[in-house]
Amino acid sequence: MSRSDKMTRRQFLILVILFSIGSSILFIPSAAARDVKQGAWISIVAGIGTGLLIVLLLMRVAHRYPDLTYVEISRRLLGKWMGTIVSVVSFIACYLLGSSTLVYYMGNFMITQVMRTTPEYMVHIMFTLIVVIGLLLGLKTLALTAEVLFPVVVVLFAALIVFVSPKIQPEHFQPVFEAGILPILKGVFSYMSYTSFPLVFFLMIYPSEVQGGTKASGAFLLGSFIGGMFLLIVTAACVGVLGAEQTTRQFYPSYALAKRINIANFITRIEVIVAAFWIIALYFKTVIYFYAAVKGMAQLLKLDDERVLVIPLGLLMVPLSLFTYPSSAYQLQWDEKVWPVYSITIGLLFPLLLVAAGAFRKKIKP
Repeated sequence: MSRSDKMTRRQFLILVILFSIGSSILFIPSAAARDVKQGAWISIVAGIGTGLLIVLLLMRVAHRYPDLTYVEISRRLLGKWMGTIVSVVSFIACYLLGSSTLVYYMGNFMITQVMRTTPEYMVHIMFTLIVVIGLLLGLKTLALTAEVLFPVVVVLFAALIVFVSPKIQPEHFQPVFEAGILPILKGVFSYMSYTSFPLVFFLMIYPSEVQGGTKASGAFLLGSFIGGMFLLIVTAACVGVLGAEQTTRQFYPSYALAKRINIANFITRIEVIVAAFWIIALYFKTVIYFYAAVKGMAQLLKLDDERVLVIPLGLLMVPLSLFTYPSSAYQLQWDEKVWPVYSITIGLLFPLLLVAAGAFRKKIKP
């Protein structure tokens, strides 16, 4: 692959930021408030710092074989069979529990909050269609698109915070550290399950698809940090405006926060416009999941061009997204109790296994 076909470090940075925001901005505020109440921001701060350690771990895995992807590294270090098992489990998490569930999140959000009379399957089809088109156009095109749309995300996010900041009540943050250490740790784990552990799928892109290769490590770290700051700010705003109890009860607390915008009874009811930045971030998170799944499957099947799998896997993603969660109650239980187990397995245990295997091979082959 020529240098011109690879994304720049700036584009990679933006993709990491958008991926970190993604679906997390819809659920992290309520999850953190449920665990830590008015101290929800504390778990986010701790989660950002711990998440940087996860990125350092992923970088150590990637830098050993900078020209290989996660699937290729797994098979190189763990052997054909064990490496294939790790890759298949990662593919299932990436495709079925990643991109397909994000399509569900988009459909659920749109039909419950915005277009209540629209059939859910139509939203799933339209969203999946633009994901498929994006991948067919190529990763470089998606990176350029992210670079163009990122200023829109920043402006809309800033508008949300500025407009709701007069409604923040300092007493909603008191008393501080009331929850204790265990709830804070639980909140940190919840944050990492949505935001930090899934960054492992960037090893299908980094460093092989980024200009400068391993020199883009700073962009990886900075993107994770900036994405975490977005989540910290919106979580603090939700608790400050809505209160911890109300934030916990809201299915989409950040959207409920946007509904509070009312400037002199003139600027009001603009939550859908503000929600555009969530939709943009969710799209790019879905695309990264889907790209990692397609690329990984193509390498497992030893295909020369992964794009031949885009349309078949895209078509299959629509029915999967419709039947992933039987109900919203099931979704909440799954996201709270099951997804964290998958997430830590894929995003922490497997990378640690690769580091250990790499160290062992280096020891026996000095």
